[in-house]
Formats: sequence, structure tokens, C-alpha cells
Amino acid sequence: MLHFFKLRRFLIPLLGVFPLFVFPASARSPGQTTAAVQWMQPGLSAAHTGIQVTSLKTGKSLVSHNANTPLMPASNMKLVTSAAALALLKPEFRFKTLVYTDGRIQGNTLNGNLYLKGLGDPELTDDGLTQLASEIRYSGIQEIKGKLIVDDTFFDPLREGRGWKKTYGASAYSAQISALSLNRNTVDVWVRPGIPGKPAEVALEPPNQYFEIVNQTYTGGRTRLQIARSMVNGKNRVTVSGSVSPQARPEKESINLENPALYTGYVFQNLLRKEGVRLPGRVEQSKTPPGVYELARTESRPLRDIVGELNKHSVNLIAENLLKYMGAIFEGEPGTAAKGAKVIQEKFLKDMVGLNNQTGISIADGSGLSPLNRVTAHSLAQILSYMHSQFDVGVDYVSSLAISGVDGTLHARLNSPDLKRRIRAKTGFINGVSALSGYLQTKNNETLVFSFLMNHFTGVYAARASQDLLCTQLVNWR
Repeated sequence: MLHFFKLRRFLIPLLGVFPLFVFPASARSPGQTTAAVQWMQPGLSAAHTGIQVTSLKTGKSLVSHNANTPLMPASNMKLVTSAAALALLKPEFRFKTLVYTDGRIQGNTLNGNLYLKGLGDPELTDDGLTQLASEIRYSGIQEIKGKLIVDDTFFDPLREGRGWKKTYGASAYSAQISALSLNRNTVDVWVRPGIPGKPAEVALEPPNQYFEIVNQTYTGGRTRLQIARSMVNGKNRVTVSGSVSPQARPEKESINLENPALYTGYVFQNLLRKEGVRLPGRVEQSKTPPGVYELARTESRPLRDIVGELNKHSVNLIAENLLKYMGAIFEGEPGTAAKGAKVIQEKFLKDMVGLNNQTGISIADGSGLSPLNRVTAHSLAQILSYMHSQFDVGVDYVSSLAISGVDGTLHARLNSPDLKRRIRAKTGFINGVSALSGYLQTKNNETLVFSFLMNHFTGVYAARASQDLLCTQLVNWR
């Protein structure tokens, strides 16, 4: 195994950045390893950088620096969550969303309540809800004389991951966690110019009764908008202020929302009405009682497709729902992040990968948005190596990662002719953390597993440039 024997700082410019590592010529000869690696990047902390590079062909470690030091992984945490989900649930798994009733159908009328129960689907959309509404209409129901009860008790009531910061606010990336989610628990706010001197036009997509719009805009001058969300009297209040240029194109901003289950219920009520099913009763939140029977159901895409969306585009909500779902299935309802973390540690990392609880992995959430997560570069490399070797899930896992210079979070990165399509990896970024881990094909067609975890740096662009340079050097590894 190659270790860093000495760390030295130099200021050697290369294409406007400073390289982090240089592999000597001796490292490029078959059967040899690097004898020394020089630290050369100002702004990066040697003590808070973990690196592991392993050959899949030989299983040997090629480069290792602080590889067993627990560090914040940011969205590289998704590599752990998605690997566990594929291994334990299998790629063909599908989430379900169900509609029950405790009443009886007489003619075209349902005398009783309707229950919309979520089982953790992170990808339920308006189309899925419309399918449920259509099934109810085609069953002959035209009126429901009861309430619409939304049930998200399959998960615990905690809407945020442990350690999430208040500064995340209404950002779409910090959407609230719920067993009954819709459109990734975000809503789109559309703003377009109105009559000059008058307020701009503000609309929500999809429209529903769970939001209240406060329009404090005017049409004129340059476009300068501010959008804020708050909870007032049980409703999400969206306040839009500022100016909109009369020549401006419509602008869209996605924001998260409070209480996703109740929001989903209001949208479902509107969709029922569009399908010709009257439901004048209230939308409430409660648990589905025993003795009900099923009226309709919808299923998600296969897990292999959902994990592809998760890793290529780094969708936090998918990871959080997967974590709690595994907790509910293997440890009992309601699903919690703590139960999910236990499942990953024991059933996946220990029993399958062969990592014990002392390998530096601490799971606070599923997405990596929490700064309380810890992993090591060595453990990530072992997980990546294990998943690559699994015939039943390995192809789905590898293909879920972004391709350098082609798609996902790497569509505009690592896109030089030497690097394009040679890397499949997961990016990661939160304040003070930059990470990149995945698979790389060298020019002599050897596959390497790598993990770069960088914490407490002074410049994120320097960290990313160093990761990119490392990938460039590894592509030329012989």
C-alpha cells in the first residue's frame, strides 16, 4: 500500500490551478507503486483530506492518504444509501401508494371516508395521483360523502434529517421527508410580467388550496425577485416581492413546503374533482384504521431507475425516503433514520460488505446533507468494490452514477477528450466539504475504484480542480 511519507507545499501553476498530487514516472511502470506523493495544493488541508485508490483487477491499494480518517462525505453518503437499498430491496422493487375506504358504495355514491396512504414513494407525481383518481371514477363513484384522510404514519413525523441547518430554509434541495410525498415535496412558483406599474402575475404549479399567495411585486424596471415561504394558519404562505421587467420571460422557482402529506391530500382532492368525483368533505391527517378495503393503488418505477435519478442528479429526498423505508421494512414501523442507519450498518455493511462498526461510518441521514455524517475513503472504496462484484445489482449500481462529460452532476465536468466517459462517479458538496468517488477506466483499460474526501478547505474550486487533476493522472496510470 502506498502512503504519504512526507507532505510538502509548492506553488507550481498548471493551467491556472495548483496540482494536488504528482505521480512519479516510476509509478507508471507495471508492478510498481508510487514511492512518494507530494502535497502541492494551497488551500487544502492535508489532515482533513482522505484518498483511496484501489485496482479492481488486483485488489491492491494504489494510493492511500488518511484513508481511514472519518470525514464528512456530503452527497457521497448517497453511495452508501443507494448501495444498501439495491442490495437489500433489489433493483426491481417498486414503492406503492394506496387508496382505502371504510364505507360502502351505493349507486354512484361512496358513503364513507377515503384514505390516501403513503408507503414512502419519493417519486409520486401528479400523474400518479391522477391515476388513482381515475381508478376511483372508473369504479363508478361520482360522489364521496366523507372526508379525505391522508396517512403518512409509515414514517416517523420528523421532517428533517438530523443535523440539517436552519439556513437551508425553503430550498428545494432540503425538501421535507414524508411517507406521503408529491413532486419531491416542492412546488413551482411562476412569475411573469403584468401591466406596467401593476403587480406581476404569480401562480403555483400544481394549483391547490394548501397555499396562500401574497403578491408584493410590481411590473417595471429590472427583474429583481425575492420568494419566501412561511406557515400561517395551517397553510403554506408564499410571499413574492420585488420587480419584474415588462420584457421578462416567465420565471420559475422551486421551493419546499410544510407538511407534504396534507399538501398531497389537497392536490388529490382537486384531481378527484377534475375527474368528476365530488368530495366536499375536509382534508385531514390521521392513521388508516383497520377494517378498510382497497379502492386503488399506484406503483413507482423500479428501484434501479429511482437510484439512477438519485445518484446522477443527487436528489436528497430519494435518499432520505430510502433510509426510512429500509428502517420500516427491516426494523418495524414507523420508519426512522436511526432504524435505517442500523439496517445499513448491520445488514449491508457488516453482513454483506464485511465492514464492522469501527470502520468510521456514522450515518445521520441518507443524503449527506447533514454535517454529522462520517465515512472514510477506504470504506467507500470497499463499498464500491463490493457493489461492482455483485452480479445481481452491480450493473444497476454502476450505471446509476454520473458519466464524466455526459450527464448528471458531471455533464460539464471532466469532459476533456482523455476523461470523457472514462469516469462514473458521485459528486458531493456542502459547506466546507467537496467529494468525488466512483470508478475510473485507465487508458490501458484497467478499472480503478477511487474516493476523494476533502474537508475544511479554503476554496471549493481548488478542491474540485485537485480532484479533476487526480482523475487525469489516474487515467494515465500503468
